[in-house]
Amino acid sequence: MIIASTSTNTAMSAYTSAVDAKAAADAQKRVTQDDQAKPQNDDSVSLSSTSTDYSNSIAGNAPFFPVRAGMNADALVLGASKPGAVSSSKDKTFAEVAADARKRMDEKYALMTASGKPYTGSDEDRNALMGDLDRRSLNAVATNQGGKFTTQEQASAQALMRQQARLATGYYSGPADQQKNWKDPFINDPFGRATAALAFMDNMSPEEKATPEWLSQHLSLEAALNQSGGTDPAEKKTGHFHNLAEILAGVVTDGSDSEQSSATSNADPSVEILKKLQSLTS
Repeated sequence: MIIASTSTNTAMSAYTSAVDAKAAADAQKRVTQDDQAKPQNDDSVSLSSTSTDYSNSIAGNAPFFPVRAGMNADALVLGASKPGAVSSSKDKTFAEVAADARKRMDEKYALMTASGKPYTGSDEDRNALMGDLDRRSLNAVATNQGGKFTTQEQASAQALMRQQARLATGYYSGPADQQKNWKDPFINDPFGRATAALAFMDNMSPEEKATPEWLSQHLSLEAALNQSGGTDPAEKKTGHFHNLAEILAGVVTDGSDSEQSSATSNADPSVEILKKLQSLTS
């Protein structure tokens, strides 16, 4: 467990501010003048400035977040490729984010009950329950902001945040019958996987990035990437990344996967990363 001193908090604040400034600048470059002129719907995850990109991201990952009939998990799906996408938490304080998440989930519970089939705790119902929560809203549930969420709800949100991170770094996480449709984009490319993990961390919610753990993991991952061999892409692909397995395993909120029954979905991604690194560097 990391204990943050005053100096650590100061360093973390300065570092995260710099990262946020860079991320904001990069995002601004992607926004066109026409997009800025279009009105936005606060509750829509397919925001006008990046609607095509968001729609493609949702379509590509939707099979890995199944829901009960008539519901959707668009915000959850989008969070796997766009963790910084804002919808449910837009323009809200973290306390307001938690209150909003509680309200949205209670409405979903009521809809399920009214349909004649109350919430069952299945993956489909879990995804539907939290389907319109962006990553910041998920984090409010996962960390029990305001004491508003049950132990089961916290565990579900934590599992979904881990699923997003696993998919973002090339590791399958989802229904067993959909695994055949998953393609790992980073096979034999630990440098690419680590770079994707760093990009995912850079786009996490502000509250996630305000923790000592995030700062430690981010600095460690940067150091691992900088220690890779030379500037030749071929060398980077076979470079040795010190502690990369541990770093990538800790990029999301800690929590139990007890709700997931599949041994595959419960597998620690750090184990597979370590195996790949050992095979490439032995």
